[in-house]
Amino acid sequence: MALVGNLKDFGLAEFLYLVDRGYKTGRLTLQRPGDRAELYFQTGKLVYASHFGQEERLGDMLVRMGRITQEQVNYALRIQHTREPNKPLGAILVSNNIISTDEINKCVRLQIEEITYGLFNWNEGDFKFEQDVQPPPESLTIPLSVENIIMEGTRRIDEWTRIRDRIPNLDVVVRFSDQPHEKAKGVNLTPDEWRVFARINGLHSIRQIAQLTHLSEFDVARILYGFLSAGLVIISKQPPQAALNGGYPRTGLASPNAPRPVTAPAPAPAKSAQAVPPPVQQRAQVPVNGQYNPGYAVGVNAAPGPGLSAQSPPLPPQTFKKSLIRRIIDAISRR
Repeated sequence: MALVGNLKDFGLAEFLYLVDRGYKTGRLTLQRPGDRAELYFQTGKLVYASHFGQEERLGDMLVRMGRITQEQVNYALRIQHTREPNKPLGAILVSNNIISTDEINKCVRLQIEEITYGLFNWNEGDFKFEQDVQPPPESLTIPLSVENIIMEGTRRIDEWTRIRDRIPNLDVVVRFSDQPHEKAKGVNLTPDEWRVFARINGLHSIRQIAQLTHLSEFDVARILYGFLSAGLVIISKQPPQAALNGGYPRTGLASPNAPRPVTAPAPAPAKSAQAVPPPVQQRAQVPVNGQYNPGYAVGVNAAPGPGLSAQSPPLPPQTFKKSLIRRIIDAISRR
């Protein structure tokens, strides 16, 4: 028999606690008008999550997170369609040395966590738990500790409450303040903060910055909250041209609700020719707190910030912070 209820009477954190303590296996469905999500459990562990309207195939997810390129996905799909139709896409990517199994698992884990953390903000809606229902056959499952999910999800609820005092929603646009040079003196930024900092241009919304930096919306909002508190940026209204693109600035990104263009599938390679895999993304050093650390790398395909090139030689540590901050701000101010 299915267990049903309402989130007003029984919150998600309380239900996850029961699943954890009871070593439950099954599917938890959460539903509210126009929205639906599913969480799957195996003996008390969260193993899979899906949020309807936000589903992504494995290849699309890896491209969005900057782990592989669309060309590499297309190459793996051609192999799957022509030579190995029964082999999962992830296994083809790994066997062709495009990405490692650990990297795939890390991305899937992040996706499951982010979907689940977003559900902690649901204050109303119906839930139904059906025992022994398994995830979809094609899904990649990763067992996650429900206890850790509860702790992090609860922490994010508290932090979101504080963030919303300054950032009303994720569709607002931020720009640099009138005197960023003075306020940027002595600022030490983490690698993720640099990625967000370089995307601030008065055109991109917070949601779009998250897409461009491959960071979660929560992490981008948290970083921008810090910039707002330090006086580096201010909330700006949407630019006038946004109205011409369904409420989204014309930055080369389509509106989330716009239909995707349909393209013809790439022709299969000739049998006499051996398909050559696209090159694995090169790696480039990036600055960490003002110094270059060879152990930290990002894909060269990620667009560098203004005034910053992935191929540029490293600056001396004593001049890096001031010169780079000034170069980024000057480049953005001239737009």
